[in-house]
Amino acid sequence: MINGTTVIRAKDTATAMEKVVKELGEDCVILSTKKVNGQVSITASNSNKAKSAVKKRYDKKKFANIYKFNSGKLDIKNNIINNPRTKLSEDKTASVNLLGPHYKKIIKEEMSVILDKIDKKLENIYITDNYKSYNFSNFLKLRQAGFSNKILEKLLNKNQDTTYEEARVSFFRRLSENLSSPFPERIFNSKLILVTGTSGSGKTTMAAKIASAIVDKLGRNNIVLAELCRNSKSASEDLKSFARLLNVPITNQLKNGDLSDTMILNDNAKIVVDLAGDIETGNKIIENLEERHGDNNICSILCLQSGSSTEMIENTWKKIKAQRPIIALTKSDECNLSSMSLSKISELRGKIGLVSGTRSIVDSLLFTNSDILAKYMKENF
Repeated sequence: MINGTTVIRAKDTATAMEKVVKELGEDCVILSTKKVNGQVSITASNSNKAKSAVKKRYDKKKFANIYKFNSGKLDIKNNIINNPRTKLSEDKTASVNLLGPHYKKIIKEEMSVILDKIDKKLENIYITDNYKSYNFSNFLKLRQAGFSNKILEKLLNKNQDTTYEEARVSFFRRLSENLSSPFPERIFNSKLILVTGTSGSGKTTMAAKIASAIVDKLGRNNIVLAELCRNSKSASEDLKSFARLLNVPITNQLKNGDLSDTMILNDNAKIVVDLAGDIETGNKIIENLEERHGDNNICSILCLQSGSSTEMIENTWKKIKAQRPIIALTKSDECNLSSMSLSKISELRGKIGLVSGTRSIVDSLLFTNSDILAKYMKENF
């Protein structure tokens, strides 16, 4: 943790504040905020001198006397009549006393009406970016739910007369159509199903679940589990355990794009491959197989953990070299799928075809469509 004063820069205020708290602690003070070259620049400090200076500038009692949040009314009695700093002449004091309770009642009623009007004007106003030409409340409520400006700009209904619920449902429907894979069952029509992703994203478990789904649909005589990209003479113990559970053969001898394993089965045979190494090594195999056998015979599955940050999603997506990868959201029972993640996937033009948890191999794989994704968003955002 930094001690003293420092300058934090980030692409937006929220990110900058997260960095400030992380590097300086929650009791730090903000000295200045400005934009520099398109970035938010915050000068903050956790030094005692800076914190004392900020406290001196802010007198809570003075502010409370001007506007009381609990009542939403001016404290007329303390500020106008009994304020010790107000020095009225004898004539003015006499005039005020002459009006007495009637004077104070009129002022209070008038100020109450004015403040009620202000409260109503402010109730749907939030600090936000300078986005225009949308129903103010609808856009900002969805923005507060975490959806990105870019996706709201693209998919939010521009009709100014729609209620928030109508705009919300319409937006979720359009976003789910934009996100869902048009042919999630393309998996069952491919000779090779290649499961890739970053380390720890659940590739091995996903490969086993896909194999389980194929066994349910086509039978055990039509499936082989395989593992590549590991520096080992045999497959991992986890994959071996899954193969024994499903009672299907397993291999790690699939080399150079050779489909000979399928020849010992039949024309409907499938090989589900766990690309167990890093994503770059898996890319070489994917590119080689797509070049040799064509995209129609190969289905690439990119595993993304449900709790991944937008930066992680973007970096992973940029690395994948498959022509038409289907995104599988893994560990959904451990991590929440955020609105920010869905926005980022949509911005990258990714397609979600599978959602999975970690607790079960059998009957735990969900093939998604626009209706399923829309229902999820309605229930969670």
